[in-house]
Amino acid sequence: MTTLVLASSSQYRKMLLANIGINVETHAPEIDETPMVNEQPTALSLRLAQQKAEKVALELGDAAENCIIIGSDQVALVETENGPRLLGKPGSEENAVNQLKTCRGKQVNFYTALCLHQASSGKTVTQVDETRVFFRHNTDEALTAYVKKEKPLDCAGSFKSEGMGVLLFDKIESRDPNSLIGLPIMLLNDLLSTHFDVDLLMLAAS
Repeated sequence: MTTLVLASSSQYRKMLLANIGINVETHAPEIDETPMVNEQPTALSLRLAQQKAEKVALELGDAAENCIIIGSDQVALVETENGPRLLGKPGSEENAVNQLKTCRGKQVNFYTALCLHQASSGKTVTQVDETRVFFRHNTDEALTAYVKKEKPLDCAGSFKSEGMGVLLFDKIESRDPNSLIGLPIMLLNDLLSTHFDVDLLMLAAS
C-alpha cells in the first residue's frame, strides 16, 4: 500500500488532506527559501517544492523507500508602482496590514507548486497550479480589524481564504480552491494517477 508523506509543517496542508480522508505523516525540511536573482515566481515555487520533497527523502533514508513524498510551495506576486513584488508570510500584524494595503484593488497571482518524489524509483514530478485573486477596495480600518481578528501571520498574502479572508476579495479564478489554502488537491489526484498509478479516491475511501 502506498504511503504518502507531506514534506511540510503547514497545518493548512495537513488539514486539506485530512478533509479528504488522507492522514499523512509530516516532516518539516529546513531549506533556504531565498529567491535567486531574477527568479520568476513559477520557477521559485517549483524549485522550493522539489527541494522540500527531496530533502525529506534524504532525511528519512531507508524509510522513504515505500513512500511518495509530497512537497509544495506557494509564491504570491502583485504588481506595484515600483514593479512586481513577491508576497511572503508577514510574520507580524503590521506587515500583514501593509501587504493587504498593497493588494487592495489589485489582481494577485498565487503560484502553488506541487512535487511528488518517489525514492524507490527515483521518479520526481512537478507542476504548478495558478490562482488569480482580485482584491476589494477595503478600508484601512477594515484591513486592520481583519488582521487583529484572524491573525493570518503565517499565510502568504496575509489572509485565510477558508475563513473571513474571503471577504477581502471581489473574485477568485482557480481550478481548485484548495490551491489558495496551500495544496492543489485536484492536481495531486491527477499526478498520483498519471505518474504513480495511485487512485487517491480509493486511498481516501479505504
